[in-house]
Parts: sequence; structure tokens; C-alpha cells
Amino acid sequence: MLLLTYDRLDLDDLRGTSQADYLVVADATLQIIDRDGVIYEEPSFPVVELARGLLRWMDDSTRGDFDLESMSFEETGTVSIVHTSTGWVLGSIYAERSSEAVEWDEVERCVAAFIARVERDLRSADVDAALVLAR
Repeated sequence: MLLLTYDRLDLDDLRGTSQADYLVVADATLQIIDRDGVIYEEPSFPVVELARGLLRWMDDSTRGDFDLESMSFEETGTVSIVHTSTGWVLGSIYAERSSEAVEWDEVERCVAAFIARVERDLRSADVDAALVLAR
């Protein structure tokens, strides 16, 4: 089991309506979880920016590893998905460990569920999710 999830999406500090405003200001408590428990947890994480990055990565036919390049963090890799000899692992440069290695289908399911949840939450807040995520 691999889970990329969040709770408490906060749009209260949103003052503008540009795509960049949503990517940086909309945040929540992010968790990366595998069957052994929480790998990484970060409050005030830019989950909309992560969803947009993951969406672009999934749509790239030449996809390699994923390392989030965020406007909110100086470092690259606050969330990463890396292909290893035993499968794909999800982790963060700030985590002590990565997830267990899983097949691509599990990564695809995990990422698609995360993106779908962000889209639903944006729509329920009357935000054009397609515009914000550049679908």
C-alpha cells in the first residue's frame, strides 16, 4: 500500500486569483504513507503545486524520476518518486527512509488519487481546477 494524502486544505490566505497564487498559497498537511507507516509529514505543504507537478510528470511520455521543484522550498526533492532496481519508491529529501518498492501500477494509482482529490477540493471551493493545474 502506498498513499500520498493530505488534510486541512487551507485557502484562507489566498488574495489573488493567478495560477501562481494557488500553487503557492493553497496548502495542507501532506503525508507519504506506506504499509510501515508515515514516511514523511509536512504541515503547510503546497499540495496544489505538487498535484500540478505530478500531473505534468504523468503526462510526460519520456518520464524519468520525479523530484518536486517547488516555489516554496529551496531544495529540490521535497517529494520524490524514483525508479530503482526493485521498483518505484516514494520519499522526500527530508525523510529518514523511502517507501517500500512498488510496481508502476501502484504509483500510478497513488498519484492519480492524489491529483483527483486536489481537483475535487479546488472545485468544491469554487476554483477552476483545470485552469490552476493547467490541464
